[in-house]
Amino acid sequence: MTRRFFAVALVGLLACAHVAANAAPVETTGASQCRARGFAADLDAAGTTVRSAPRADAPVIGRVAPRALIGPNTYEGVEFEIVGSRDGWLLIQKPDPETGLKLDAAHAAEGRGWISGKLVGVVPGSRALRSAPRRDAPVVAELAGQNWGPDSFIVSTVHACNGKYVEITGALGSAEQLEPRRGWSYAPCSNQLTTCDNAGE
Repeated sequence: MTRRFFAVALVGLLACAHVAANAAPVETTGASQCRARGFAADLDAAGTTVRSAPRADAPVIGRVAPRALIGPNTYEGVEFEIVGSRDGWLLIQKPDPETGLKLDAAHAAEGRGWISGKLVGVVPGSRALRSAPRRDAPVVAELAGQNWGPDSFIVSTVHACNGKYVEITGALGSAEQLEPRRGWSYAPCSNQLTTCDNAGE
């Protein structure tokens, strides 16, 4: 019985090793490079689908855990690093908590994958949205005045990233101006309940 058990276990391990060895790595060709933080904003109770390439028909390699209810009408999503973008998709890694990102056996060691920017949230790191990912680019929108906070500008989509900038679309969280604005925000963060430490570029 013991020999049979170990034989079955060995076959299973060899099968897993074969899958990992033959699985294609996560696609990064043509992706921008960046370093920012975001969080899962997906409302799906099953969590967010993670794919091996930045497109909707790419193989599913894992999931980000669903948002957690932490208070009355208050949810908190898994936080992660955003390290690349392409075609409206974001390459993520290093979830917080670590259990917030589950990848299949073939990609677990690589520790990253692609999710749609429509399902990602960030808190702008500055009050200015710019037309390009540069500090000297024209300002296309001023997000808030003195009452700066995580609800001042509600991000609906993260389109791309470049260096410490992310391109976002969102709207002011007040009755003064609800028209969506799109532009580049410097050094956003994943602080879902407070402001970014560096807010105020």
